[in-house]
Amino acid sequence: MSNVNDLITSYLAAWNERDSRRRKELIANTWSIDGSYVDPARTGTGHDGLCAMMATVHERFGPEYKFRLKSTDKAHHEFVRFQWEAGGTADAPMHFVGTDIGIVGEDGRFESVIGFTDEAPAAPLAR
Repeated sequence: MSNVNDLITSYLAAWNERDSRRRKELIANTWSIDGSYVDPARTGTGHDGLCAMMATVHERFGPEYKFRLKSTDKAHHEFVRFQWEAGGTADAPMHFVGTDIGIVGEDGRFESVIGFTDEAPAAPLAR
């Protein structure tokens, strides 16, 4: 990746891509070969593991749920932080917001990303 903005654009595109072949291409451009992702609900390591992890998100939410950049990125040294959102539209009413923090390797791709959920719909009450 030539810069952080391109890296984040490719990162969000990978999360949004529903075609596994194309998603793997985006992941290869975005993460190192043994790159990893972790958040409270999921983890993935390596290109195949990341692709499978993202597929589970697609299985849970319809194609109308698209990740988009919410805040401008903040970066220093090898670290980058940005906020994303998904939903909050007529077609995808549940609104999610999160902050991701990544470590960028010398080749310009993510070595690791840690995800945090900042806002999510309340869980339904158990009956």
